Amino acid sequence: MHSVFDSIILRDVVERLGLKDTILFDLLLQYIVDTTGRKFSAENVIKFLKNKGKSVSTETLYIYLDALCKALMMKKIYRYDIRGKAILRTLNKYYMTDLGIAQIKNNNFEINKSFAIENVVYNELLQRGYDVYIGKTKDREIDFIATNTEKKLYFQVAYLLESKKTEEREFNAYKDINDNYPKYVLSLDKTDFSQNGIIHKNIIDWLLEK
Repeated sequence: MHSVFDSIILRDVVERLGLKDTILFDLLLQYIVDTTGRKFSAENVIKFLKNKGKSVSTETLYIYLDALCKALMMKKIYRYDIRGKAILRTLNKYYMTDLGIAQIKNNNFEINKSFAIENVVYNELLQRGYDVYIGKTKDREIDFIATNTEKKLYFQVAYLLESKKTEEREFNAYKDINDNYPKYVLSLDKTDFSQNGIIHKNIIDWLLEK
């Protein structure tokens, strides 16, 4: 499977987009897979590539990132300042459009489950027709704000609410948001942890909703 991906998909994408360096493209994809759902830092990527023997400028880096997005291998998600009501262009994140690619290119024995289900929720929100952003409050971050012409929804995503500390972290993320739009915490727990007007749902049940 790895050899098929490397010899056909990567080569086809690089040639079709007119890029010069297949190895750089592959390394960058590898980095995005390994850091899916984390805040993106061009400086950190350039350091990673340098350690792999690739010296690139910030401009070249973004050309290849744009190529990865055009190839529909990943999508960029911007942060939204909830208080200032403005889209922020820094510290954005990338998510994979297909977790099958992430599995092929994953360097670790197992994909991080928390980021994987976060990625699944992000893809599902796009599929349902929402524009999706990361929410920024004064001191916290909301995993996703989903909007369309009719709705605005907030989502926190966790693998399991396995401790009181985790539960408090996910629900307290909404502490600084005073509007009345629906707020959700999604996890794989089957127990309903809904509280203070914040709706908890099992992720599987949520995915099966019409």
